[in-house]
Order: sequence, then structure tokens, then C-alpha cells
Amino acid sequence: MLWGDSFAAHYVPGLDANINQLRANIVEYTYAGCPPILSYFSYGRPDCMRFNQQALKIIQDAGIKTVVLSGRWTDYEARSFDSLQQTIDTVRGLGVRVFVIGQSPQFITDVRKIAFFAKRENLDDTSWPMAMDPDINNRVRAFTKGATFIDPLNFLCSAGRCSYADAGQFLYFDYGHLSTIGATLAISKYWPAFATDDAVATTE
Repeated sequence: MLWGDSFAAHYVPGLDANINQLRANIVEYTYAGCPPILSYFSYGRPDCMRFNQQALKIIQDAGIKTVVLSGRWTDYEARSFDSLQQTIDTVRGLGVRVFVIGQSPQFITDVRKIAFFAKRENLDDTSWPMAMDPDINNRVRAFTKGATFIDPLNFLCSAGRCSYADAGQFLYFDYGHLSTIGATLAISKYWPAFATDDAVATTE
């Protein structure tokens, strides 16, 4: 089960595109602006806590064996990631294997604007500095004990710069949500991290 906010949902096209490699039944459980943290409450998303609590019932009722948590972690750090660790512990208590996908790249603006500027300035490079603290995933990782952590920045960036296009196609559809092309590329790169642990996001 893929559980999280829109920064989890953006991986769905990539999972579909890599389904033959994944050999899994994928259950998407996402809600924009709602991180996969059981205790998370937001006045802007009053249904978030109920939504997340329902995930536990789905995991049990559907016989989910692997859960992948993903979110826009840069938005939630102010509240501390202690509750992420608590969520992982609760899910593992159900006998479920847990993966956490860290923060994926975010840019200062829509990548199409960046491409326009790069073209105007005759810049051939299709990478751009990320608009966030590159150390964010090390801080998230510290609260993922018992889970397998996947750091998107290790796969999609180098020296603080991240590719926003490949072969003339945009990897993102705004400032940080992956496009279908981008999600397909990302999942293909992440997959060895899943496969090494001999696990797939699947249901019985």
C-alpha cells in the first residue's frame, strides 16, 4: 500500500509503468496535504486524522504485507518527526514491512519557467539547484527505525542540483510533483532498494 499525501500520489503513474518489474498489487491510499502520520491534525484538513486511522483497518482487512510511506516532509518538520516513528512502530506491530520514501526534489518555481529562463540564457544544462535543505532526508531518516529508507535525492540529484527534464520531456509538472515520465524514472531507480530487501508493495 502506498500511503501519504500528493507527494505519494505522484508515484502512482511510475508504479503503473513499472508494474511488470514490481510484480505486485498496488493499493493507493493518498490524500493531498495529509501526511502518513497517524497523529497528524490540521484545521485545513480536518478529515486527515480519520483518514489515516482508516489506513490501519485497510491494512488489516486487505491483508497488506508491505506499506510505503511518502510525503512532502519539508512541510511537516516543524512538528517534529517523532510521530512518524510512532506510525512506523504501529504499522510494524501489525506484522507489516515498512518503507519510507524521503523528500523528493523541489524547485524554486515551476520547471517550465526554469526551462524558459535556461533557454533565454542559453544554458544547456537541464539541472537546477533544489529549493530546500539538502540535508532534510538525513533528518527524516533518523525517525524511521525499523523501516527501509529510500532517499530520492541520492537517485535524482547530484551536488545539490537535480535534473528537471530528460530528452526534452519534463520530469515534474510543477515545482516538485513528478510527471508520469519523472515518476517512471524515479520508481525504476528506487526499485533495487525495494528488491534488495526482498519485498514488494503487495497484498495477499
